[in-house]
Amino acid sequence: MEFSFGDKKFSAEVRKASDLKPVLAFPDKLKEDFDAYYMFRDSYKNEEDRKKIEVAGLRYDYTVIPPNSIGGEYIKTYGHYHPEVADGTTYPEVYQVLKGEAIFLIQKREDDRIVDVLAVIAKEGDVVIVPPNYGHVTINPTDKELITANWVCRDFKSIYGPYTEKRGGCYYYINGKWVKNEKYEKVPELRIAKPVNVLGVQGDMYSLVSDIKRLEFLVKPQKHMGIFKKCFQILS
Repeated sequence: MEFSFGDKKFSAEVRKASDLKPVLAFPDKLKEDFDAYYMFRDSYKNEEDRKKIEVAGLRYDYTVIPPNSIGGEYIKTYGHYHPEVADGTTYPEVYQVLKGEAIFLIQKREDDRIVDVLAVIAKEGDVVIVPPNYGHVTINPTDKELITANWVCRDFKSIYGPYTEKRGGCYYYINGKWVKNEKYEKVPELRIAKPVNVLGVQGDMYSLVSDIKRLEFLVKPQKHMGIFKKCFQILS
């Protein structure tokens, strides 16, 4: 699968459904393999933008998640945490839903405990910040294609191990209902939230490339902690 962006073309990194078996609620229900989602990493429209993005220490990605389910569990990304950028603070990330609808299941881990978990319901155009110290999974809960974009620091590698060890996030979304993952000994009650556009993004989030200093919080979150205190509105 190829993606045209500006005057550039990018090839997808494909995540197969079989790759997700370690984090599925019902891995035995996967009878026939398929493409679960497509990732287009380090995207840019032209060489001028590429240089700006690299100098800022950032990366801009696209993810395409076609509709599907496995044993009633809606298709999702694998899930990962981010490494520390400063003592006790991990890198954040920011997403935008470009097409479709998404649920971002984000969970905060302290030592081996989950101390907070939110399901952030996002519609087309919404901008979702994943705060420091949260891991996250993106779910496509509809029968339509989901496309997201994200800005993230380019200088780290995602940490998948904790999701593999616990067979996914601390909740599964199955047939429209939230089900606790019994691999976690104890988890908080799930809070439902919607995103608040604290960045004031109008239109496509890629436009921030023209004012890229506004994304400094992604590489130096310790200098911008106020952003993360108001990025969600709790619904229930």
